[in-house]
Amino acid sequence: MKYDFFEKKLSKSRLDRYKNAFNGDTEKALLLYKLNIELSKQFYGMLNFFEIMFRNAINEHYSHYFSNNDWILSKLNTDFFSEHNKSSIIKEEDRLLKANCYSADKLVASLSLGFWVSLFSKHSYAKGDKTLLRIFPNKQKGMNQKDIYQELDSIRVFRNRIAHYESICFNKNNDISVDYAEESLYLILKYVDFMDISMKSFLLNTNHLAEAILEIKDLIWKIAE
Repeated sequence: MKYDFFEKKLSKSRLDRYKNAFNGDTEKALLLYKLNIELSKQFYGMLNFFEIMFRNAINEHYSHYFSNNDWILSKLNTDFFSEHNKSSIIKEEDRLLKANCYSADKLVASLSLGFWVSLFSKHSYAKGDKTLLRIFPNKQKGMNQKDIYQELDSIRVFRNRIAHYESICFNKNNDISVDYAEESLYLILKYVDFMDISMKSFLLNTNHLAEAILEIKDLIWKIAE
């Protein structure tokens, strides 16, 4: 299919970034677009695994700490959550109740990664009696709440780029680069390690991220030649 077809279906503004990276070479632009999709696809499974591990670790921690499996609803009418998070909880609770399928586990599964990351913000971390870092038994010494919140939020931003079908193969100068992808991969594996060291090798063996990254690097090297 011709470039014009893809431009019509995907939008000119979306594809221009790829075309401009190759000085108008539409064939290479489409190739990079496809490689970006493949790279995002390889990250998807790892991010899925990280997100489930992460939210389950928080839920398990607070379920025990507050001696309440439905701790989210028990804290809803307190100042534990931000107003934004309260709205998210109420929305999901209402949806599950209307479907006649509410349970504490389903509420946990329905809340976004942004919700869980926000529990490491200064306010929410303090309202949890500053205990939430315990979900990372293998964390690096010297890392505090602020450090961890910032890095977890970086993972959230990266995850959302993939979820919204945005590019992850450019740097801030719009040059083709896998630096962002590699830095994000490092962070994801770092926090998987913090939770459970045994899981990193499993995750690396369930995708082809190295190959996807190398394909884009090969394209970068060809440009440089």
